[in-house]
Amino acid sequence: MNENNNNRERSSKMKRDSSGDFNQKSARMAKIEQGSSDYFLAGRSVGSLQNAFALAGDYLSAAAFLGSIAMYFSQGMDSLFYAVATLIGWTLLLILFSEKLRATAAYTFSDVINQSFNSARLRVLSAVTSILISLFYLLVQLMGAGALLSLLFDLNYTISLVCIGLLTGGLVLLGGMKATTLVQSIKALLLFVFAGTMAFLALKEFQFSPTHLFLRVASLSSFEALMPSSAISSGIEQISLIMGLVLGLLGLPHVLMRFFTVKDSRTALYSAAGTTLLIALFFILNLIIGFSAYVLLNGETLAGGNNMALLHLASLLGGSGFKWILAILVFITVLAVIAGLVMAASASLTRDIIPIIWPQKQESLLVARLSVVAIFLVGMILAYLFQGMNLAFLFGIAFAWVASAHFPVMFCRFYLPGFSEKGAFYGLLVGAIGSLLFIVSSNTVWVKILGLTSLHPYSSPTLFILPLSFIVILLFRERKVGKREA
Repeated sequence: MNENNNNRERSSKMKRDSSGDFNQKSARMAKIEQGSSDYFLAGRSVGSLQNAFALAGDYLSAAAFLGSIAMYFSQGMDSLFYAVATLIGWTLLLILFSEKLRATAAYTFSDVINQSFNSARLRVLSAVTSILISLFYLLVQLMGAGALLSLLFDLNYTISLVCIGLLTGGLVLLGGMKATTLVQSIKALLLFVFAGTMAFLALKEFQFSPTHLFLRVASLSSFEALMPSSAISSGIEQISLIMGLVLGLLGLPHVLMRFFTVKDSRTALYSAAGTTLLIALFFILNLIIGFSAYVLLNGETLAGGNNMALLHLASLLGGSGFKWILAILVFITVLAVIAGLVMAASASLTRDIIPIIWPQKQESLLVARLSVVAIFLVGMILAYLFQGMNLAFLFGIAFAWVASAHFPVMFCRFYLPGFSEKGAFYGLLVGAIGSLLFIVSSNTVWVKILGLTSLHPYSSPTLFILPLSFIVILLFRERKVGKREA
C-alpha cells in the first residue's frame, strides 16, 4: 500500500516537474518570439499614417528619384511609363492584398504562401528568391549613393560603397524595424519638401506654366521626348515592361513586410490607401522636375553621368547649398530604403532558412545581425560590378523578376481554389529561373556585358515568363471530388 502511494507521489512529482519545464520552455519561446516580433516588425504596433509615410519612404528610393530624373533627361517620356505603371501597381496592392496580407499574421513572403502547407522546400525556395530580389534591389540603392558620394567628395567609387555600407549597417544592426520605420517616415517627409521646392523653382523658370515647359520640351526634341524612345518603342516590349512594373510591386519583399508591422487588416488598408496618394503626388512632382532637367540641362555632358542629372539641376536652380541639401537627402533616402531591404532579407534568412538547417531559435537575432553584414558585402560587390548602368532600368528589371515569380504564387494563394504546394513550388521555380535566364540572355547582359551575339531583342521578361508560372500553378491545382449520391 505504501509502495503504491510512493509510486503515485513520484508520478505526480514527475508530472509537476514536466509541466514546470514545459511552462518555462513556453515562456522562453514566447519571449524569443516577442523579441523577434519587436526586432523585425516593430511589435506590430505601427499606425496607419506613419506606415503610409514609411511605405512611401521605403518605395521612393534612389532609383525612383535619381533614376527617373535621369531617364526623363536622357529618354524623355520613357520615365512616365515607369511612374504610371508602378502607380497602378500600388492601386492593385491596395485592392487585392493589403487586408489579406495582415490577416495572415505573417513575417515574410514565405510565411504567406506556405501557411497552409508547412513545406520545407517551398519555404527555402521562397526565402531564397526573396533574398535574391532584395539583393538585386539593394545594389540599385548602393550604386546611386556610391556615384553621388564619389562625385561630391572626389572619392574612389569602391571607398564610397564601403562608407555607405558602414553608415547604413549600424541602423539595422542596432535599431531593427522601429528605427527603420522612423527613418523611412522622416525621409518621406523631407523628400516631399525637397521635391516640392525643386518643382517650384523649376516652374519659376517657365513662368509657372506647365504648358510653357512642355512646349519647350517639344521644340527641343521635335516632339520625340514626348514619345516612347527606341528602347521601349516595340509594342511587345511596352506590354512586358508595364506588366513587370505593375505586378512587380505586389511581391517586393520589403514592401510586403511593412503590412506585417501594423496591428490589424483595417490599418493595413488605410496604410496602402495613404501611400497610393503620396506616390501619385510624388510622380507629378517628378514629371515637372524631370522635363525641366531635359530643357535646362539640354546639350550638357554631366559629371557623374546621366544618373546625376538631378544633382546638376539642383545646383543650377538653387546653387551649391541646394546641391548639398540634395546630397544629404539622397543619403537619408538610401539609408531608409537599404534598411528596409536588409530587414526583409534578414527576416527571410532568420525565419525561413535558419530554422530548417539550425533549429536553435534562441540565436535568431544574432543570426539576423550577422546576415546583415553578409548582405551588405554581397550588395556592394554587385554594385561595383554593375557600375554605370541606368538605375531606373535595373529598378524595372527587379520588378519584372518579382512579377514573374512572386506575384502569380501570391495571387493564386489568395484567389485560386485548389492552390497546392506543388503548384506554389514549381510555379515559383519556373518564374524565378525563367526570369533569370531571360534577363541574362537579353541584349543588356548577353551583348553589352558579356560581348556575345544577340539572342532576342527584348529586355523585360514578364510577358513571356508570367504565363508559364500561372500555367504550372494551374497544372498542379487540386480538384476536390465530391461523393456520389446513392
